[in-house]
Amino acid sequence: MLFPQVPHDIKKKVALEFKMDLKLLSASRRTETESEDNRIARLETVVDFIREYGNVGTVDEPDEYIEGAMPVRWGPVVNDMMDSTVVYFGGQTDKTYLGLGGSMHYVIGSSGASSANSRSATPVLLEYLYKELKVNEPISSFSERPEEYKTYLREAITPAECIALASTSLMGPLQNVEFLAKRLSYGAVESRDYEKRRPFALLATPLYVAMAD
Repeated sequence: MLFPQVPHDIKKKVALEFKMDLKLLSASRRTETESEDNRIARLETVVDFIREYGNVGTVDEPDEYIEGAMPVRWGPVVNDMMDSTVVYFGGQTDKTYLGLGGSMHYVIGSSGASSANSRSATPVLLEYLYKELKVNEPISSFSERPEEYKTYLREAITPAECIALASTSLMGPLQNVEFLAKRLSYGAVESRDYEKRRPFALLATPLYVAMAD
C-alpha cells in the first residue's frame, strides 16, 4: 500500500544497495511467492521513505509511526496458534504497555489463516482483543434490560486497559526484537491493577518485526 507512494530516488537508492534491477523492484507484485530478496528490498524502500519523510517516534513518545528495539513475548492471543488469524507482540517499558498486532498470514514460516478482512485496522484488532480476552468493550447503551447494562458497564474496560491486559497475558520466553510500526491507539490506563503497572498503553501494527541481538 505504501510502496507506490515512495519517490523514485529512494527506490533507486535501495535497488543499488541490494544490487537489483530497478524495473524489477518497481514492478507490480503479481504473486505472494515473490522472492525473499524482492520482499525485503520493497520493505527497505518503504522504511527509508518513512524515516526520511514520516513522523517517527518511540514507544514512550509515539508519533504517527514508532520505531524501537525491546524484549517482547509474542504469539496468538488465543491458545491455539493454528486457529488464530492475528499475531500479537506484547512488551513493556517503564512507562508504556506496548502491543503490536497484525495478520498471522504474514509471519515468515507460518502459512497462517487469512481472509479478505484486514487484521491491522484499529476497530478490527481491538474487537479481536476484546473477544479473545473475554472482556467487555465500553458501549453507550443497551436497547433494553437496563440492569444487565449496569452489570456490563461495571465489567467493561477501556481500549487502553484491553491493550495492557493483552500485552501482559502472553506466555513464553522474552525475545529481543526490533520494529517499525504504525500507531493505532494510545491512551492512559486509568484503572485496574496490572502487574508492574504502567500509566500508558500503545497499540500499533508493524511494517516489520525482526529478531534482534
